[in-house]
Amino acid sequence: MNQGIKFFIFLMIFPVLGVQGQAKSQKLNVFFIVSDDLNCDLGAYGHAQAITPNIDRLAQQGVLFGNAHNQYPWCAPSRASFMTGLYPDQTLVKKLRIYLRQALPKVITLGQKFRKENYHSVRIGKIYHYHNPRDIGTAGHDDNYSWDQTVNPFGRDKIEEYKINTLKPKSYGGTLSWLAADGTDEEQTDGIGATETIKFLDRCRKWRKLFFSFWTLSTSYTIRSTEKIF
Repeated sequence: MNQGIKFFIFLMIFPVLGVQGQAKSQKLNVFFIVSDDLNCDLGAYGHAQAITPNIDRLAQQGVLFGNAHNQYPWCAPSRASFMTGLYPDQTLVKKLRIYLRQALPKVITLGQKFRKENYHSVRIGKIYHYHNPRDIGTAGHDDNYSWDQTVNPFGRDKIEEYKINTLKPKSYGGTLSWLAADGTDEEQTDGIGATETIKFLDRCRKWRKLFFSFWTLSTSYTIRSTEKIF
């Protein structure tokens, strides 16, 4: 997106069931949810009209940040920042369409670090930059070193992109654009991502292995898809 961006981030940590050496290592599973272009209009932040009971419960069980700030007014630099723990002045990622390794060839990302610690690192949806909705269903400017497994959801919202109302055709990022999408949540890109995330978590319970999973929502079904998980 070529405009200011806000991230609403959930970090969930689960005990590992049946992993050998658990008592000694105390390693835990990590489920990281990133929501793109979402402000604080949530019940957890006191919004009177937002009905988000599961997100609210998650906030009550964890930590709710009331004074958090993104690192840069564009999404790609912000994403590079939280994936590396570095400021944009250090990553040198200050534009949208750039691969992280172009700026930092030898950097160790968050997902890569978990892989080194014998975690199964998974990305479901967008973490590094891609243009939305143009690049839905692709890996975009992803970093292959960060993941053991990736899923690129592709839903009805992408197929019916031609229905989007916009003040500037085919330019949705910095232009007022809207669509009352047809179909069910499960048909949309975020709904498909939510379904794939549930399947992955179910598989992990059977595998009894450590996992580090990123799930990102970046389209119009953000709240309902997140509620589906919880």
